[in-house]
Amino acid sequence: MKFAILFPGQGSQYVGMGRDLYEQDPFRRRFLEADTILSFPLTELMLSGKEEELRRTANAQPAIFLVSYLLWEHFSREVGRRPTLMAGHSLGEYTALAACGFFSFEDGMRIVRKRGAFMEEACPSGKGGMVALIDPVMELVEMEVQRKGALLAIANRNAPDQVVVSGEMEALKELISGLRGRGYRRAIFLNVSGPFHSPYMKPAAERLEEELRKIEPKRMEIPVVFNVDAEPFRDGEEVFEKLKRQLYSPVQWERSMRRMAEEGIELFIELGPKNVLSNLARKVLPHVETMNAERLVDVERIKEALK
Repeated sequence: MKFAILFPGQGSQYVGMGRDLYEQDPFRRRFLEADTILSFPLTELMLSGKEEELRRTANAQPAIFLVSYLLWEHFSREVGRRPTLMAGHSLGEYTALAACGFFSFEDGMRIVRKRGAFMEEACPSGKGGMVALIDPVMELVEMEVQRKGALLAIANRNAPDQVVVSGEMEALKELISGLRGRGYRRAIFLNVSGPFHSPYMKPAAERLEEELRKIEPKRMEIPVVFNVDAEPFRDGEEVFEKLKRQLYSPVQWERSMRRMAEEGIELFIELGPKNVLSNLARKVLPHVETMNAERLVDVERIKEALK
């Protein structure tokens, strides 16, 4: 059976995530290593900090990266089977790149912390946000987004029944109000602190590119399907350009899932907090099997299923 590994993005964080990992000696050392790399008590914030502080982009991104990457290390060691493809939703793309060997765990921790800081600084707190529209009437949504000009952008095309709009907060509220009862069934503001995957992030993208160019890339051991074009990719400097564009471009998640299915993927395994991507996979591809692991015991369950 061909399977793919998926890594979640920002919004999946919660205080207490990764606690079972931290309680095991080998993983505890990795947590402390992450604190040292960042010169910041990330572990304390993750396990017992305030939700509001963890939600900050510069904190949430390295926290999710850490838990997801450690679950991958455990999975690859215990299961011993290599996936055909990998993909990650926004931030999760960096976890996929570290997992496939493109850059190191240390480089991954540093770059996602900086990425989060750049994204925070690109738009003042509270000025921008993101809203998921469930069962959208896409023609109406796209028309209203275009009418708002630079204030709004389609940020994530996640599934047939879910699109995410990003932008200036007042413009988002006007969008929700104007389309209520005719353009969507339900609107959910996301647990993020800015208007990501929109033109607001272009200044952050320029700063991020400078930091990415300092990393010495290696050949990917496993192809990664990228957010910006939904295509599997394995080599080359083009990766940095894709990561730069990803910050201000729509995440083509539905297309990515369908592209992986075209490559013969029959099982999607999500590694990281919560199960957002597993749920989306079932909506995009109802015929495929999905599993998710956010604890060590979940990896053992997957291991038995793959025997």
